[in-house]
Amino acid sequence: MKTYIINLDLPASERWSFLSVYKKEINELIQCYLNDFTGAEFIFEGVELYKEQFVNETYVQEIQSIAAISDFSVNEILVANLYYDVLKLYFGCTAFATWNGSEMLHARNLDWHTDENILSTHSMIFDYQKDGKTVFKTIGWPGFVGSLSGIKPQKFAITLNAVLSEDQAALALPISFVLRDVLESCESFEEAKIKLENTPIICDCLLLLSGTHSNEKVVIERTPKRTATRISNEDFIVVTNDYKQLQNGRAAGNILQATSCGRFDITTKLLREKDIKRKQDCLEVLKDKNVIMGITVQQMVFNVNTGQIALICT
Repeated sequence: MKTYIINLDLPASERWSFLSVYKKEINELIQCYLNDFTGAEFIFEGVELYKEQFVNETYVQEIQSIAAISDFSVNEILVANLYYDVLKLYFGCTAFATWNGSEMLHARNLDWHTDENILSTHSMIFDYQKDGKTVFKTIGWPGFVGSLSGIKPQKFAITLNAVLSEDQAALALPISFVLRDVLESCESFEEAKIKLENTPIICDCLLLLSGTHSNEKVVIERTPKRTATRISNEDFIVVTNDYKQLQNGRAAGNILQATSCGRFDITTKLLREKDIKRKQDCLEVLKDKNVIMGITVQQMVFNVNTGQIALICT
């Protein structure tokens, strides 16, 4: 899959100008996201004030430039970028990080329902560069400026999984923007871990963070009010769509939460049984019939030590 360079040396308003040839794809994706907000139009009533208080000028300018390419307004593009924070019921995932004896492999299935499979067909790899050198990479879509899956080569990788708690949402930066900020600003696994544990967030999430050493693999469990970090004494760590450390009461779930424990258990079993050495070994786990879902749109493996990305769009 082609990689697209995001030049961070350019003004924010110019970084995404190459997307002008992808106007059709942007319009399809934004319309798809907005369709899922039917019945939640109240979100648009407060988005202007939210933007002023919580979205920094860099992101505002990037979103403005994308709006200028598309048939949608700045606030509609912003709401589409808030998709996870508002509608994470549609969003799942199985992810794991495993140490193969010399390198950390960070793998994940992205499970996200969309009509006509457009999240799969419109997937892109973005290479954010300064002075012609890679700072970090993300896997995303045209029109989406945050990060749900990203790597800072030879430093760390982060992926986000959905989860539900009974804690109230908070007013804060969108979690996908938090992940992008961490990828851009942090220079080590430990620095990223501290920032992911402490940055205010809007809503619940599970964050798999891996580094370049055998002990650098954690799952950070977040609600807007609580944080717990889970470690593993094995060569791997697994995360699906339920809390393992935080107490969660009786939060209502959906098919993603209902299948979470089963996917967690089978992934753990496979990682214990298999000799995971290469990206292909990781992909075989992700493709297992009890791990992959009908709504899986991306399968990816990050080699944190080399910065290489393997991506399959299903």
